[in-house]
Amino acid sequence: MKSFIRTTKIDKISSNEVFLWHIREGAFERLNPPWHQFKVIERKGSIQNGGTVKIKMKIVGPIHTTWLVKHSDYIEGKQFRDRQIKGFFSSWTHTHLFNSFENSSSILDDHVEYSLPGGILSEIIASPLINKKLNQMFYYRHRITSGDLRVHSTANKIRGNDRPLTIGITGSSGFIGSSLIPFLTTAGHRVIRFIRHPVSDGIDNFNSKNIKSIQWNPSSESLNDSHKIDNENIDAVVNLAGENIFGRWTKEKKKRIFNSRVNTTKSLCKLLSSLDKPPKVLVSASATGYYGDRGDEILTEESPPPSSPNDFLSNVCKNWEGATQISKDSGIRVVNLRLGIVLSSSGGMLAKILPIFKLGFGGRIGNGNQYMSWIGLDDLLGLILYAISDKSITGPVNAVSPNPTTNTAFTRTLGHVLSRPTIFSTPKIIIKLPLGDELANAAILSSTHVIPERLIRMGYKFRLPYLESVLRHSLGKSIS
Repeated sequence: MKSFIRTTKIDKISSNEVFLWHIREGAFERLNPPWHQFKVIERKGSIQNGGTVKIKMKIVGPIHTTWLVKHSDYIEGKQFRDRQIKGFFSSWTHTHLFNSFENSSSILDDHVEYSLPGGILSEIIASPLINKKLNQMFYYRHRITSGDLRVHSTANKIRGNDRPLTIGITGSSGFIGSSLIPFLTTAGHRVIRFIRHPVSDGIDNFNSKNIKSIQWNPSSESLNDSHKIDNENIDAVVNLAGENIFGRWTKEKKKRIFNSRVNTTKSLCKLLSSLDKPPKVLVSASATGYYGDRGDEILTEESPPPSSPNDFLSNVCKNWEGATQISKDSGIRVVNLRLGIVLSSSGGMLAKILPIFKLGFGGRIGNGNQYMSWIGLDDLLGLILYAISDKSITGPVNAVSPNPTTNTAFTRTLGHVLSRPTIFSTPKIIIKLPLGDELANAAILSSTHVIPERLIRMGYKFRLPYLESVLRHSLGKSIS
């Protein structure tokens, strides 16, 4: 039998808060490292009553296995265990321990005991690798736990209470939305998903005690959905709906990009404004594409958009933000988050380019001088909750790190974190051939040097403000 232990002190967060975070919906999803391919495919019961969880795990390539775990030995506020019923290990017991520490702090302990099939020889060969993977995974898990708890605590202080909120989300199945849901539910908040299409076969993997789905048709002029939403007493809405901009920009594609953002937001704002009990705040996504291709110019929320009427992305963003005026006029506080490139190995741009960089073929694009304004996924999730909680925030907010980087610097940093060379470069023509000139120029080759001036003035604390730290966090590398 082999063992692994990870212990972390969490300052100024009580052991009861840490315990509650772990037993709420979404904890597994928040703790699942983005570089691992774990997926819950079935849940029965709960942590409190000896429930089971069936997990699909990627081994290598297309090879997967399932892992069935049973919860046991639940002691409220103190501990619970996960025992393998079926899976890769001969035996596996994971004990979660929560202890109080001085000054309202806590100690989080994860103890894992396991044995491998194949006897002593397999343990001698495989145990060092498994312990390395466990160390990598639990380092990440403890960092996520302590970071999330601090963000939730700060948001509660800003609101002046810890009352759970009911938060509506559009675009909840996308890269950001699917991460936002567990981030909110582990804080005790309730989520209402606004979905366009009925769930196939009547099955909704999201629907549960604290996650509910309401079908809503943004293309309909009817406001028949208002009574369903009124009954939910929604405190805030986060609007993340939008067609993926990647794909050749045909007339039809550009129409979908525009309609899925601008017309959908107009429809949403009309709906919210019609409610008897409208939400207090709407946090609506926009993008740094608002500023267009601006070279080295430092851009803040006060910077005007480009004057060219032919800048498609900038015009989409201007109309996207303009569509929220309906909610503003009805008295709803509106925050327009101008998102930069959202970094996580679980999705978005980083996930798409990782295979190339891991093979050692990564390199700068064009001359590499174009600025990339980015934000780590976990910082974005925290910023969304911050925008909901702080009543003083209205209008445009640049949702980017205070440390933008050039494409060349980004390439070198990613190669360094992966321990891979980055000697190659991709000529502009290679990017333009599959994407077309307009998309390539607007989304890949354009330069936006954006600074989050409003957040800096407010004293907002980023969890991971530096590029290398974000990449190491998301790729399972140690952070110094």
